[in-house]
Order: sequence, then structure tokens, then C-alpha cells
Amino acid sequence: MKLRMLNGTHSTLAYLGYLAGHETIADTVHDSVFRDFIQQVWMQEIIPTLSPPEGVDLDRYARDLLNRYSNAAIRHRTWQIAMDGSQKLPQRILGTISDNLAAGRPCNGLILAVAAWMRYVGGIDEEGKTIDVKDPLAERLRALSDAATDASGKAENLMSLTEVFAPDLAGRIQNDVTPAYEALVQSGARATVASRSATP
Repeated sequence: MKLRMLNGTHSTLAYLGYLAGHETIADTVHDSVFRDFIQQVWMQEIIPTLSPPEGVDLDRYARDLLNRYSNAAIRHRTWQIAMDGSQKLPQRILGTISDNLAAGRPCNGLILAVAAWMRYVGGIDEEGKTIDVKDPLAERLRALSDAATDASGKAENLMSLTEVFAPDLAGRIQNDVTPAYEALVQSGARATVASRSATP
């Protein structure tokens, strides 16, 4: 529950929020586009994968988390939360995607989070500035990204990294991750999140 609902959405907001120019998680969720988006991810993509202990209300937990994220006094910087993504992604996000695929449920929001991580570890932000990527695999991630010239190639290269992506999962999600990556490059994170929030 914590890994998926708290850590998973923390990472999702960190990558997308950073790309959109938000310094903190609170800044990110105070933007209604991201606030609506993350609530949709909880309700449609994360909570359906969980079987809570008796007496635990997952909807209430999501509301409590959103209140916590919105607290400007808690300065969780998006750049800090985005650190070490290669170590965090499998437990926080990819497992949830795998469960949704097995159940035949779409997971456009979490697919976008994966694409945002890929965009982030490429090391260049939406304004063409260098991102200081802190990750034990940072050099390899940048090299894999730089070895391709288009979104399809970058996504394919990064998903070949078996330390992060199980090969069977990579094969199943590549066709969804690639257009999400392309949208981030062409439209930017905020506009892409807005379009995903409008998609049932």
C-alpha cells in the first residue's frame, strides 16, 4: 500500500513535476492539472491492484496523502524525490503496471510516469538545460538515451536495461511508452498530463 500509493505517486509527481518546472511536490499538486491527474492514478490504476487489510479505507488514505502532498511546509523537492529512479521504479511503479496489464486494465498515468523518468534520465529538461541526474546508473542511462535520435529508439534502449525492466514487461509496454515519451518531448509535461487526465 505504501510502496504503490505513497512512493509510487511521489515518484510520478517528481518526474512529471520536475519536467514541468515545479520545484516541490506541494507546488506540483497545487497545480490543478497534476492534482486531478494523481487522483485519477490512485483511483483507476493503483487502488484496484490492492487488497487492503480489514478496516483500511484506501480512498481515505489517498485523500490523506493528497493533503500531505499539498502541505507547503513539507518541502519535498521534486529533484530529490527523483533520485535513484532506476532502483525505485520496479517496486514503486512497474509492479503496479504489471498487475494492471494482467487484469486487463489500462494504466495510462503510470505509463506516462515511466516515460517521464526516461525523459528525466536523458539529462536535458524542457528548456534545454542540463538535469543533474543522481542515480547509480546515471552514466549508462544517459548513454542509452543519447545513442538514439528519436523517442522510439530512446524508449527501446532504456527498456533494454534489465536491471530496471523485466524483458517480458518491456515488450508489453513499449508500444505505449513510446508515444507517451513523444508527447512529453513535443508538448511538454503539463500539457501531456492534462491530456491524460481527460482520457478515461
